[in-house]
Amino acid sequence: MMMHDQNDSTSKQEIISSETTKTVIEYRRNGKVQNKNEENLTFKHQMLHTVCICISIFTLGWRNALIGPTLPDLRIIIDENLATASGILSAKSLGGLLGAICGGFAYDRFNKIGVFVVTIIVMGVSAALTPWCYHLAAMLVVHGFYGVCATSLETAATADMAMVWKQKAGPYMQAVQFAFSAGAILSPLVAEPFLADLISFHSDFEPLVSNTSTLATKYLKPTGNVKAVTESQSEQINGNASVTKYGETLIYIPYSMTSLLCLLSVGFYVVIYCVYGSVYNTLNDVSDCEIRSNRNRYFLSKRMKYTFTMLLASAMLLYSVSETSFIGFLMTFLVSERKWSKAMGSVASSVFWITFSVGRLVGIVVIKFISMSSMIFIFSFIYTSGSVLFFLAVIFDQIILEWLSIGVIGFGMSVLFSLVFSWLSKNVCNLTGKMASIFFIFMSVGKMGVPILVGYLMDKVSQMWFIYSNIFLSFSMFATFVFAMVSFNLMKRVNKRSEKANIMFKIEGGN
Repeated sequence: MMMHDQNDSTSKQEIISSETTKTVIEYRRNGKVQNKNEENLTFKHQMLHTVCICISIFTLGWRNALIGPTLPDLRIIIDENLATASGILSAKSLGGLLGAICGGFAYDRFNKIGVFVVTIIVMGVSAALTPWCYHLAAMLVVHGFYGVCATSLETAATADMAMVWKQKAGPYMQAVQFAFSAGAILSPLVAEPFLADLISFHSDFEPLVSNTSTLATKYLKPTGNVKAVTESQSEQINGNASVTKYGETLIYIPYSMTSLLCLLSVGFYVVIYCVYGSVYNTLNDVSDCEIRSNRNRYFLSKRMKYTFTMLLASAMLLYSVSETSFIGFLMTFLVSERKWSKAMGSVASSVFWITFSVGRLVGIVVIKFISMSSMIFIFSFIYTSGSVLFFLAVIFDQIILEWLSIGVIGFGMSVLFSLVFSWLSKNVCNLTGKMASIFFIFMSVGKMGVPILVGYLMDKVSQMWFIYSNIFLSFSMFATFVFAMVSFNLMKRVNKRSEKANIMFKIEGGN
């Protein structure tokens, strides 16, 4: 009898083990959640997938923040002046335009994990090739591919968090944005030791420039190794030549690190997919109640929705252009105009991204106590004030205020991007993939032309145009935000009065 009971117990354990295995297999194949264990497994899968997204966006932030600190070295590699080299930023923006158009389509139509993997692989390959592109055309091509990947990845990640977490997506969206900032903070610091040093010395030979203050600049083309890149400048000082020479540049190392991060990110996606399957199979369809829940939230007419969408898209165009120009030319301005070392310039870039990250963390807390309209006004005002402070600090040669103003600008810019999309979704219309693409198209178009203009003015007229353009863009953005917020609040007040009058009319009519 005891032997029979033991056999029954063993059989029951085998059945339980078989059912558990069947549950996991059924979860992987169909994503049907039937009990608490499977719910926990689903949550774990979602969290691991979110970690994959955060790693990929961290890599994107890392790659994005490399452009500014390494732009002087890239300019040496391709043997071009600043006005021409600023086309790198425009090529990135042109790619971003294509990414905004194609990214959402690819995410909706093709395998989503496959879209992430292919996008990250292309971004890694383009990063690895960047420091070895000795011709302008090649440099523009690799940055164009990077722009396509960057915008596609950012669009897909934003839509992905909304799809995976639905109504609970808020904190995870913020986590993804913070991952971008963390990558952007670290990469300038990591890149700094590998930048070419600027070495000045005097020589007894005849000056290359006589009877003029114009600089004579010679670029030596690489001979198969990036370390061979040098730049020599000569100017006449008391009859002797002062020679300024760039030492060796090792920027292929931080760019190779970018490729390794991309490889790591792809590895996480593949491992999670092989172990758990597709996270999208575990998601329940959105119920009809959820679809109908927001239909009656908006009071604006169709025409006014279009008007406010265009206003906010214009404001975001100004925001994105100012962010790209500021961080893209900050190192060049500080080294060329302010005579800072490249090490100080890299730290300044990191200061911007540190305050940018702190601002996003502060925004998560402050949004619980202050309306989104007020926050947009406050942070855009902080950004504009930082631009003015930076101008005054440069004019009066106050280096402490320069450091402070860079931090203030980063803090002011930090939450505006997410705030505008949240405000639009709450007050104007539902934020769909199509709507997000419209905003990204606006931003990409602006970033294609303005950086070229700013770079041209800095190179041909004065380096101070870096500050002038930043002040103009910040004031224009602030004015657009104020006009949109004030107009909306006035229309909202009129709408409430109209609704109240209609209610009173119905009551009186009933009596």
